[in-house]
Parts: sequence; structure tokens; C-alpha cells
Amino acid sequence: MNSIADELNIENEFYFQWHITEKCNLRCKHCYHSNYTSANELNLNELILIADKINSTLRKWNKDGTLSITGGEPFMVMDKLFPLLQHINSLETISHFDLLTNGSLFNEGILSELKKFKKLRRVQVSLEAGNQKLNDQIRGNGSFGKTLSAIRLLKQNGFQVAVMMTLSHMNKKEVEPLIELLKKEGVNTFSAERFIPEGAGADLKDEFLTADEVKEVFQKIYSVAMKEDKIRILLYRPLFALLNGNDPTVGALCSVGNNALTIMHDGTIYPCRRLPIPIGNALTDNFYKVWYTSEVLWNVRNLKNIKGKCTDCDLIPVCRGCRAMAYALTGDYLAEDPQCWR
Repeated sequence: MNSIADELNIENEFYFQWHITEKCNLRCKHCYHSNYTSANELNLNELILIADKINSTLRKWNKDGTLSITGGEPFMVMDKLFPLLQHINSLETISHFDLLTNGSLFNEGILSELKKFKKLRRVQVSLEAGNQKLNDQIRGNGSFGKTLSAIRLLKQNGFQVAVMMTLSHMNKKEVEPLIELLKKEGVNTFSAERFIPEGAGADLKDEFLTADEVKEVFQKIYSVAMKEDKIRILLYRPLFALLNGNDPTVGALCSVGNNALTIMHDGTIYPCRRLPIPIGNALTDNFYKVWYTSEVLWNVRNLKNIKGKCTDCDLIPVCRGCRAMAYALTGDYLAEDPQCWR
């Protein structure tokens, strides 16, 4: 049985998803990046300055910090990545950090460097199907083999490995085949995100799942999670609460305005990566100020502002729907979650 306490403690933790570059060697069909030029990308000194601001803010809040360092592909800027990780590893307020990567650039040299970071909890890669043909159709030729090689290399070197899947029409029937594959490979955790049509994926409206399809896929993931013991399946996402609102390991409040912020390659702060509304800049603004003065964040925190069927839903205190999904589909981040099946 999954224990949410091992993953997330809203009272004690604050989470930053940090995209240090938009450069990437892949062009996945559903990617939320709109371009890969990484214009105005911050230099190492600026990144370290932001890390120190994160540290001081967490100290002021008396919270443990967790970070996901990602891109683009973070290993395309190794000259900045490793010194930044070394600095993050030294910060008292950071309890752990994860690396989110496509895994295609891994080698033994990189893994020996990563072993130096005691606070590196796990490395997350992505797969979209349990078979090469469909995965590569979405993520690019050769990506399936490279990702599997990365998983095996990481496991051989003692790393915790997570795999994320992005759910769309293309791969909605691939949940169980993929989980079976990941079990054989010794992957530690699996999570699934809903495809949100934005960035490079904005034109893939036909791949957007209906509410009934989301229900069917989520029920499948939930049923596998409840009987699984070899791989932990993470269920703390909006709408999962509809499956069992009484189980604290199932579902979670949308993180916007709650316990997380996203930092982009140029320092721009978003409420979350999939809700691309700038609310400040990590280089020039104080995190404390952004968190307590952002109109967007306060609008979302007031549950009375959430519209449509969310308004009268008894699960709104533990769900609130996905604000990014609402924004991408309707242009209104306070609209009801378009994929809610209630």
C-alpha cells in the first residue's frame, strides 16, 4: 500500500519545480514547452543566488524544502547542473531533491558524479507505453531503448528510479502493460499525469481524454495500486479523490497556492509548470512576497472562486480540480476541471 507520508507533507514541506534550461535533445509530441531556445537562460551564479533565496525563505517559513531539478533536459547544461546540485546538496533546509530527465544522455561518468549527492532522492524518467513502437511515436525514434538503458544503468548503480507517463488517447490502454514492464525492471515508483494541450502539444486537441475516459484510466491505475507491492504507484493528483475520498493516499489538493512554486529557465515564477501565468521572477523578487501577494494564488486559495460543478462539490477541500487543465481548455484558471467525471 502506498504511503503518502513518504512523499508529501503539506504542513512541513514546500516544493519547488525548477527548470534550469529549456534546451532539449528530444521533441516529444505532447511537450508543454513551446520552444527550445532557452532565451535569457540564467548563468550559474544566478542559479546559486536563487538557491540561496530558496534556502532563506524556507528558513523563514520553518519548512523542509524539496526540489525537482529539470528542463528541458538538465544534462544538456552539465557545466551548470553539477555545481548547482553540489550547492543545493549543502543547503540545510533542503531535505531532498529529485532529477527529472529523459535519461538519454546518461553514462557511467554522469552516474559517478550523481553518487556524490546524498540528498538526491531519485531520478525520474518518462515512458509512454510498454512497447517501443508507441512510445517512440510519442517521444521520438530510439527513445524507448535509451530510456530502458538509463533505467537499468540507474538501478545497477543503486539509484531510486521513478517513471512518469502522460495519459492521452494515444496511450490510454498502455497503463497496465507499462506497469508490468516497470515491475520487471525494478522501477521504484510510477505516476501518471493527464495530457494538457499546451506548448508543443497545443495542437493535439484530439489526444485530450474525455471525462469518462479519465475515470476509466484512473480506476485502472487505482485498482493496480491497491494490489501492488513491487512498485509504488503515486495517486496524489486532483480527481483521484473521486475514487476514494476517505483514503489519504488517494488524491490531493491542486498544489497551486498550496505548497509549491515553479521556477523557469529565466527565473520567471509560475504557480505550476502547467499553469504558465507569470507571478514574479526568482532573480529579482522575494519568494515570500510572491507567495503572499500574488492575486492568482489568492484567487485559487479561496475555494468559493472555483466555478462550475466544483462550487458545490463536497470534495473541493481535498481536490479543487486541476487549475492548469481548466486554464488550457477554457482560458480561465478558476473554471471547473474539464475532465471531472462527477
